Amino acid sequence: MRMQLLSVLQSALEQSCQRRRTSVISPFLKYAKSHFRDVCDDVVESTFLDQRNQVLDFPCCLVVLHASTDESMSKILHLNRHSQIVHRLARGGVQEAIWAEILEIMWSSGHWPSPQKDLHPTCLMCGRLVCGPHKQMVQQLPSRPLRRLADESPVLKVNPDRLCRRISDPWMLEDAPVVRHCFWDPEDSESLRVSVKQVGYLSWDAVREHLESFSVQKTAEQCQSHWRELVNAEHDGTTQNTLRALENRSLGERWKRRDDSISAEMDAMMEETEVENVETDLGSGLILWCPLLACYLSPESSLARPPASLLPEQIQEDFLVGLSAFFRTPLVDRTGLLNQECSLRLAVLDPIPDMDEAFSKDLATIMDQRAESLLSLAAASNCKVEVLWSGGIDSTSLLIAFLRALQPHWRPGEGEGRCRGTLDPQGSDRMIVRCSADSIAEYPWFHEQVLLKLQGAGAIDLEPLADSEEVTALWEGPASRLTVTGECGDQIFGSQLLEAAFVKSELHAIYEQGLDAPWQETLLPCLLEMGVVRPDQKERWLAWFLPFVDRCPVKISTTFDLLWWLNLACKWQTVCLRLFQRRPSLSWADLKRIVHFFQTEDFQQWSFRPEHHAAKMPDHQRWSSYKQPLKEYIFEYTQDTNYFEHKLKAGSLCQVNDASQFVIMGVDDQLNIIRFGETCLSKRQMERMYPNDGLRKAFWKSREIEAQAERVV
Repeated sequence: MRMQLLSVLQSALEQSCQRRRTSVISPFLKYAKSHFRDVCDDVVESTFLDQRNQVLDFPCCLVVLHASTDESMSKILHLNRHSQIVHRLARGGVQEAIWAEILEIMWSSGHWPSPQKDLHPTCLMCGRLVCGPHKQMVQQLPSRPLRRLADESPVLKVNPDRLCRRISDPWMLEDAPVVRHCFWDPEDSESLRVSVKQVGYLSWDAVREHLESFSVQKTAEQCQSHWRELVNAEHDGTTQNTLRALENRSLGERWKRRDDSISAEMDAMMEETEVENVETDLGSGLILWCPLLACYLSPESSLARPPASLLPEQIQEDFLVGLSAFFRTPLVDRTGLLNQECSLRLAVLDPIPDMDEAFSKDLATIMDQRAESLLSLAAASNCKVEVLWSGGIDSTSLLIAFLRALQPHWRPGEGEGRCRGTLDPQGSDRMIVRCSADSIAEYPWFHEQVLLKLQGAGAIDLEPLADSEEVTALWEGPASRLTVTGECGDQIFGSQLLEAAFVKSELHAIYEQGLDAPWQETLLPCLLEMGVVRPDQKERWLAWFLPFVDRCPVKISTTFDLLWWLNLACKWQTVCLRLFQRRPSLSWADLKRIVHFFQTEDFQQWSFRPEHHAAKMPDHQRWSSYKQPLKEYIFEYTQDTNYFEHKLKAGSLCQVNDASQFVIMGVDDQLNIIRFGETCLSKRQMERMYPNDGLRKAFWKSREIEAQAERVV
């Protein structure tokens, strides 16, 4: 069947591909082969297909490592023969300097390469441009031999749907009794998915009414029951995951807009459009940064070490950049110790506090006091509190803290055996809950038994939050709202990387030895195996890293200890600022309008206490015990045993589809946005916008580091 399908595909594409090979792309291909002769084994024109064998016409290319018959590896740059940009370049009338610039952008568009042979360093496809201070990854391709069509032209089959990250192994719903079960055909089920995404935050009656627009007649109970069936089936893996798929089951309009912005920037380069210089005085350090910037500013960058690609050499030479590559997130050490030898000048906004030996608050008290203080702040500013609820542990716990403050005499419950207490119907004047279909899928019980009931009684308002484009545009929201997120919760309790002890990945040592193993036997071998640290640099790396370990208020011995400390000390600042990375300007007032619930000294002091540190994940052999204290706080309110016993940590912000067209290289301590062009891909664009070596003078300090090293010697 597979061979038959490939044969049909070859026949359909052969004539078009052959015409393109002989008449259009060949001169450009010849130039590209010559241009890249020292950095890759070959340059080819390839057809890219999705999983439905549809031709993809994204604007750029892909660098892939292919296995050969003799088990050696060859690095091949695949130009997309169906790209309009490639064809425009090939038609002539463009200077070779522009050819070179765009080819280098295509070559070096990725951020997080790995020296491991089965990962490719570059991907600029289907709008999935890995730019800005993200931890989002491109799709991995197996290092299989190069495949060809009947005309001998190469073909690559990719899966664009996998470029949207999804929750892995989420909490499973308990078996619920089927209420008035009825038959749903596939089209009706699809209509239900659409309805839940659009109006599910309101009520199941709203879903029922919305379904009627598709000529589907069901009761609210039937909608609710079938939604649970769909969620269970997708979480079980028995059906294709479509709850988070794009609406048109393809790349979607927003991906197209991203591709269009990339194409527009390259069109501007070919037309040599004038670029305005940045006249703002730059700050003294970066509070948010993209490792790509270090490559752009390095005076040693060349085609062999492309400025826009973090090659292993760059990762290994700058230890903080390397550690950031490991975490898939740019790090800023709040102790200041690890920042000292970074090639970029970094600035710390919120230094790590010293441990308060007299601190004695329990977690419930801190949660309740934080909610009360934010409600008071909102009241003093004549604002409503706007809570972003994902259904996860952090956002559910903080939402409960607000509900305990607003509705102290009410508790949820099913059946007549549990008293719900009295409700204040004026609560909706003080709080809005924003949620999405993903929120409902992650914790449907809470949506049904708490939020819908409170909304029905007028105690809260519910509003939809569709995707990341809305999340990252929250700073544009009305000044009458104080937006509260669950950011920094993960930093208080541990790290998403703890999951590596339970799910097989490239972090082999952590998976094999577990979270109780000494960190020197897990984290360091992972860094060495992944090429982040060279064996001959091990002792120098330890000399750089150990003072940071000793700075922790808690004794760092195990893998769990160190991953938590790295997350709290080094990832905190990026997490606090990442919602602001997609905007053209920034002010200190903006930073105050969006509040992260767990970003307080009290939560940090709580996490420093040895007894609390041990309670964050009491059973290091069981992933579901992660964030146990927060789950206990939730359980005290909900009495939902299933969520308490089985809910797993799952990232929320990274689950939504990020199709923003806005890309930045960093933010400095004067809140200047560092960016050039639409996609920050061209070093020449950077030099035009920041002339006279402006960015290097402001933020590059490698010469200072070298001078310090010479003084030490």
